[in-house]
Amino acid sequence: MFSLTENQKKLILAFFIAVLLWGYASNQTANVLNYGEEQAASFLLDIEVRNLPEEYQLESMSVERAVVRIDYVSYFSKINRSDLNAYVDLRNVDPGDNMKIIEVELPSSARLLGVDPGYILVKVTAKEN
Repeated sequence: MFSLTENQKKLILAFFIAVLLWGYASNQTANVLNYGEEQAASFLLDIEVRNLPEEYQLESMSVERAVVRIDYVSYFSKINRSDLNAYVDLRNVDPGDNMKIIEVELPSSARLLGVDPGYILVKVTAKEN
């Protein structure tokens, strides 16, 4: 009958371990080359008001929060709610109702998929002295 010597057994075991390590290393290399796996997340963010001129005051906003959907690729970290900011820029507003786009600040590793709602109605009035 066919029998294996001690040296041949070690050779077969070494080959089997090499195949396992090759499979593991190939999977890890794919993750490193793709910077990890893609993640998708949704966050409910409070909307900030920025650049409101001093002669105006904010009377009302149609919504106070927005749902922000992002897609990011990260191998070492996750994106938290504190990493994102949703805001409306009121630099060029007139008294009355103003329709403004909700803008989002993201980390460089994230990609914006959508904001719901995308627009906000902001009512601005002149300050009374």
